[in-house]
Amino acid sequence: MNTLLRTLTLAAALTTPLAALAGPSLIVNGSFEADNIATGSWSIWSNLTGWTGAPNIELRDAVAGTAQDGSQYVELDTTANSAMWQQVSTTAGAHYTLSWFYSPRAGIATASNPIEVLWNDVLLTTNTGSGVGQSNHVWQQYTFDVVGTGGLDKLTFRAVGTSDSLGGSLDHVDLRAVPEPSTLALLVAAAAVLALRRRRA
Repeated sequence: MNTLLRTLTLAAALTTPLAALAGPSLIVNGSFEADNIATGSWSIWSNLTGWTGAPNIELRDAVAGTAQDGSQYVELDTTANSAMWQQVSTTAGAHYTLSWFYSPRAGIATASNPIEVLWNDVLLTTNTGSGVGQSNHVWQQYTFDVVGTGGLDKLTFRAVGTSDSLGGSLDHVDLRAVPEPSTLALLVAAAAVLALRRRRA
């Protein structure tokens, strides 16, 4: 590869978003938009596209808060504490970046809002918070590194707070392969090349 072509290739890599380098999200229906409901409404589903309810999932559209991505989000304390899960195909030993957005429900105290997040039935974290004094969602993104088993790995979200039909909210779930070290090295090299060219200009 000649010097000009190499420089152009590195520059293109540098301007490519990291998410694009990692490929598409492995999560199906991560923003819960595939099963459309009317604006200002909510409904309880046994399953959503890509997700299995345990036993069910509450889908909301601009009710008791606005979505982080799109117009719909989910709550897992339906008529009682519930859960949802999805299986994804992974490569053995490969690392993946798992992320999602959580918010306590507006006006609801901490005790009702906790949601556990599990990878292959192992607890990653518990999201919680108070919505007292809030008039809308206050979304916060959470990110974890998870490792694939080479089969179907299971991602689970489950409500564990007071079982009172009022609970925390979830939106924009994403899972992407971590770029190979060679790709990251390419980005570093591209940054160095462009920085050097700017200094010489």
